[in-house]
Amino acid sequence: MAIGQAYNEVSIQDNIISITLKGSLNESDYKNIAQKVKQFVAQCNEEGFCILVNDLQLIGSTLDAYKELEELNQWLNTQKMIAKAIVIERDTLLDTIQTLVPAIKDQKIKTFDAIEDAMLWLKSQLKNQV
Repeated sequence: MAIGQAYNEVSIQDNIISITLKGSLNESDYKNIAQKVKQFVAQCNEEGFCILVNDLQLIGSTLDAYKELEELNQWLNTQKMIAKAIVIERDTLLDTIQTLVPAIKDQKIKTFDAIEDAMLWLKSQLKNQV
């Protein structure tokens, strides 16, 4: 992956929506992500769901991208999201996200440095909701 090249992937399994972000993302990247996330939330058929965000290879985002991310998180706050796990290594990036995306303050979020640990926590959150 070249520096600055953006990549994102969104998938779902067992009511856990996984989002992988790599590189530097812009507004159109987050619009694309939001569209996919909304489709997967609809597939959960009014059931609770969790989100796993893999930010291990995220370099950053533009200010307009953070505005799109804020809109998505405001929408998520109106849905049946149980919990969100963010896998991230850089505290400075997490601080930026928390500052520019205030809607996440209303979410049950836990940060991890390993995807496996995050997935175990999300599965436990889903199980506790049943």
